[in-house]
Amino acid sequence: MYEHLACAGAVPGVMGVYADTGGAGGGCEPTPAELRELQARAYALARDVGAMRERLKQSGLPRGVRGSLPGTVDDALQQTAQRIGTAAEGLARVRAAQWSGSCTAWWGICPTCGPTLCAEGGRSWCAECGARWGYDRSQGPCGEPGAYLALDTMGGTALVCAGHGRHMQERLDGGLLLAIPTP
Repeated sequence: MYEHLACAGAVPGVMGVYADTGGAGGGCEPTPAELRELQARAYALARDVGAMRERLKQSGLPRGVRGSLPGTVDDALQQTAQRIGTAAEGLARVRAAQWSGSCTAWWGICPTCGPTLCAEGGRSWCAECGARWGYDRSQGPCGEPGAYLALDTMGGTALVCAGHGRHMQERLDGGLLLAIPTP
């Protein structure tokens, strides 16, 4: 029944509609578009379950049959659809942060103030300047435009944004922070 969601090779002999697309990250990783499609199907299923429950209530069937689809079923499907949407948004942010020239730090900060983020209920804000984001910026990749090349004493390098660069400047013991010229 759910074979079309399986990745090529994940289940022996099962090839799915997404198996030949390769996805944004290749292999078995879903794309934001695939998650949005799944979210739409979950919302549609929730609507269908709710409509069927109402039809069962209006029929002349015994009470046990009329009440066999409690409202919690379509509520749970609605919540699931919302969570799938949240996953799609998070994946889209990760993909955007991986674009060439983006900060490679895997934690977000306030681009102006640095590591001053507060988060609650899936949203975040800066405790210093009051900037707000409609997602938890502290729990994902930064993705701001790269402004510095950080070099550590072991030869490691990282492209970081201005906010991460300012924060790292005090912590690069023996390392070097090189500003990237902007056109």
